[in-house]
Amino acid sequence: MNHKKEWVDTSQPVTSATYSRHVPPGEGERFVVVAGGTVDGFISESYLCFAAKNKTGNYHGEMNSNLFLQWVTSQLLPALADPSVLVLDNAPYNSQLTENSRCTTTATNKAELMKWLERRKIPFQPHATRPELLQLCKNNKPEQQYRVDNIIREWGHEVVRLPPAHPELNAIEQVWGCMKRYVHSTLQRFTRAYLRVRLDSQWFPNPLSRPK
Repeated sequence: MNHKKEWVDTSQPVTSATYSRHVPPGEGERFVVVAGGTVDGFISESYLCFAAKNKTGNYHGEMNSNLFLQWVTSQLLPALADPSVLVLDNAPYNSQLTENSRCTTTATNKAELMKWLERRKIPFQPHATRPELLQLCKNNKPEQQYRVDNIIREWGHEVVRLPPAHPELNAIEQVWGCMKRYVHSTLQRFTRAYLRVRLDSQWFPNPLSRPK
């Protein structure tokens, strides 16, 4: 949340605390923020915030499918009182396939190809070559099913998945942009503790309502 350039009050001495906000030159530490939103705004119960381990790259390296599923089942879904339609993109952490819908790849060895066919009771020639087995697996490729989609439907909701590489179709992408710009412009102290306070205050304006 650092600025490359900053307006300063030149009527104040450089040593004055009001001269500028003393923006650090580097990016510093980062937080990963997860939340769901509706037409009524963010769902406060779905708010999850944790410090990122890496200071470079995007946030995808900080999230995995187990953490995402835990967030969905323990925070997001219990907060949805009415049947809803959840919009998901195709990030790796929310695109984990169910065991039955996983298919072989061109990197799968011959023994695994045979096991895959046997588990699904698909007949094949005992002396079939690896390319022949690959083609047979491809011809019997199951329909993709995602773990998180099945869980969401079990809770009585529906899922809409966006086409790959089309973030402009997801309204929350624009919301996150506005959110980050607002927090960015209102930072007074560029410290990890103050950034966390500013983030928490967007979901819990009353400090007494914040989870411990």
